[in-house]
Amino acid sequence: MSEILLKVGNGELEIIEFMINGQFYGINVLKVREIIPINEVIKVPKASEEIAGLAHVRGKVSVVIDLQQLLCSKPREQYQHALGLLCEFNGTQVIFLVDYVEQIKRISWKDINPIEQISEKNLTIGTILSDGHVTVMLDFESIAIGAKIGKGYEAQGQKVQKNHRLKNIKIVLAEDSKAICEMLRCTLEEAGFRNIKIFNNGQEAKDYIYELKNQYGQEFYKKIDLLISDIEMPVLDGYSLTKWIKSDETLQRLKVILFSSLITEELKHKGMEVGADSQISKPSIKVLVEEINRLMGR
Repeated sequence: MSEILLKVGNGELEIIEFMINGQFYGINVLKVREIIPINEVIKVPKASEEIAGLAHVRGKVSVVIDLQQLLCSKPREQYQHALGLLCEFNGTQVIFLVDYVEQIKRISWKDINPIEQISEKNLTIGTILSDGHVTVMLDFESIAIGAKIGKGYEAQGQKVQKNHRLKNIKIVLAEDSKAICEMLRCTLEEAGFRNIKIFNNGQEAKDYIYELKNQYGQEFYKKIDLLISDIEMPVLDGYSLTKWIKSDETLQRLKVILFSSLITEELKHKGMEVGADSQISKPSIKVLVEEINRLMGR
């Protein structure tokens, strides 16, 4: 998919809206490289239920995930009329099977309503109400981790060396994915960090930082050393949050790391435009810890 012409940090994104079993779902257009017809899927012995198999596309063999099986517990019986969303994120190429693509539309991050976790497997970012129907935004990182494919799954086994000098560094973490958030928290604590405040979206993190600024003024930095933020979050995205911080005369000294599956060589300029101090692609948590050490001079 070609890059969308949106101003970075204005709180907008474009999504591909697609259908599965009569329900509307959505994915950030930046995650999708191509929409392709699927003619054949090669079965894989003892694979997870949601993994339909493998497909050969553009000279590469990609894992195929059946979203109908995952979301509706209803395996797809044939592939002749299915479409595949060819995605590449977290260093892994994956095809997600859908019934058909409805449209591409522009929305605001604030239009995405976060939802409380209602099951052990939380696979959604939030919901959008528009055009008279509800569209569910899926958490594709959590889906990949749950299916135990690619670097997202491997990241759970990443080991980091403990450094007791890190215990006083005060970190604010803005991350809406429960799976990624738990992985981050465990790894950061293993590395020696003890002062971590976690927020489920950019707006909650912004409100907290704004409160620190109002209460402590120029001395706010004594209460917070670093912000680690996802990019894709309901209500307020990471680009907009970073832009707000770096445009504020008081807050601009705060170090910001963007940690997202959208961090690629093609898209890094977006984080640079809003002033991020560093950008790291999920789920390179070990690299993230090393970068925190560098920024904090440890």
